[in-house]
Amino acid sequence: MIYIEDNDIRRGGEKIGWYDENRIYNRDGKKLGYFIDQRIYNEEGDKIGYLQDNYLFADEGGRRARIDDVCEEVKGGVLSDVGRAAIYLFLGN
Repeated sequence: MIYIEDNDIRRGGEKIGWYDENRIYNRDGKKLGYFIDQRIYNEEGDKIGYLQDNYLFADEGGRRARIDDVCEEVKGGVLSDVGRAAIYLFLGN
């Protein structure tokens, strides 16, 4: 499970990244991507996922996950569903 504390993103108590407004970074400070409206983009600007009808659809591999399941995996903090989904795509298992 991933836990958001302030702007830090943690797994098992260890900081694995952070977010700043709508950008996601890994623990080394590398920009991974960003989210706008209901869409998620990698740092190159390619759309990699989107939210629709209570699902997260990942463009790569055609994965699909329920938003409720994503929110169970990414807890804490004050962040929108699309923000949690972006963290899930970039830093999830």
